[in-house]
Amino acid sequence: MNDLTRQIRMSVVRGAQIIDKVDGRWERFSDDLGLGSERNQPKRNVIDAGGNERSKNVVKSDVIVDANDLVLDEKFAFGLLQECDEAFLSCLKSQQSSQTSITKRELDQQIDETKQLVRKSFFSSSSTPTSIEEFNFECYAHFKVFNEILIKYKVIFPPFQKEFESFIGNRLLQLALQQQPSLLTPTPATTISSSINLTASLQNALRTTDVIATLLQKKGFITSWERSVPPDDDMEDFTSTTSTKSSENFFVSSDLPYSVALNGDITLNSQLLLQELGYRMYPSFGRWLIQKGVSGCFESGDAVNKITVQMDDYYMDPSYNTNPDLFEVKQVLLNIVIQRD
Repeated sequence: MNDLTRQIRMSVVRGAQIIDKVDGRWERFSDDLGLGSERNQPKRNVIDAGGNERSKNVVKSDVIVDANDLVLDEKFAFGLLQECDEAFLSCLKSQQSSQTSITKRELDQQIDETKQLVRKSFFSSSSTPTSIEEFNFECYAHFKVFNEILIKYKVIFPPFQKEFESFIGNRLLQLALQQQPSLLTPTPATTISSSINLTASLQNALRTTDVIATLLQKKGFITSWERSVPPDDDMEDFTSTTSTKSSENFFVSSDLPYSVALNGDITLNSQLLLQELGYRMYPSFGRWLIQKGVSGCFESGDAVNKITVQMDDYYMDPSYNTNPDLFEVKQVLLNIVIQRD
C-alpha cells in the first residue's frame, strides 16, 4: 500500500470518527433539552422492535394501570413469598446433608435480623411505606438471606437453582390455579396426529401466557403486559413435518421464540439491588409462573414431541434516550423459546 492510499484511508476513518462524535454530541444535546419529542415517546411496541415487520404484532393487557393506582392483593402476594421460604428450605435440605440444613425458625430469625438491619436504608423514619413498598422490601430481605445461606454452606448453585425453580414453579402455579381456574385446560390427546397435537399445545401455551400475565396484573404485581405474536409461517414450520427421500419425517423448525413484556413489576427494585450485590437468586414470580405454566402445556407424554421451554429475563427502559444517566428500568422482558429436543 503506497503512502497516498494510506493517507486517504486514514482521512476517511478520521472523518467518520469526527462525524460520529458530532452526531453523538447532538443526540445528547437534543435529549438534555427535550428536543425531538416524537422520537422520545415510549416505543409503540417495545418487544420485537427490530426491522422484521412480521414480528411486530402483539397482544396486550386491556388496561394500563397507573403505578400509583396499583392495589396489591397482600394475601396472595405474601402467600407466594411464604412458598418461596418453604421451597428454599426443601431444596436446601435435598442439596445438603442434614448437618448443614436449617429449620424454618432459624430462617425466620435470620430474615427478621436482616429486616431490622437494612430497613432504615429502604425507608425514611418520616414516611409510611405502602403495601407495595413493604412487599418489595420483604422480598429483598428474604432473598438476601437465601443467598447468604447458599454462600455460607457453599451450595453448588446451578443444580440448586434448577431444583428450586422447578419446585417453586409448581407451588406458585397451584396458588395461581386457585385464583384462576381457567389455567386448567385439558392436554390434547396423544391419539391425534402429532402435528395437530403440537399445534393445540402451542396455542394453549400462548393462551396460558396471557392468562398468567393478566392474573399478575389483577393481583397488583404489574401495571400492564404485552406479548409478541409469533408469525403464522413460523408456527406452521414448528408444527409441520416434511419427508426426505428415505421417507423419514422431520420437523421444519426446531424452535419457536416469542417475548412477554411485564411492565411496572413491583419487585423490580429488589431484583436489581440483589443482582447489584452479586447475588444470583432474586424474586421473579412472573418468570417462574409463566415458565411452569407454558411447560405444562407440553407435558402430554407424547414421545414424538419432546418439548422444553427456555426462558431468559432482561431489564428494559421502553423510552428511547441516548443519555445513559436517564436510563430507568421499567420493564422485565421475558424471552421465551419453545424447543423440540
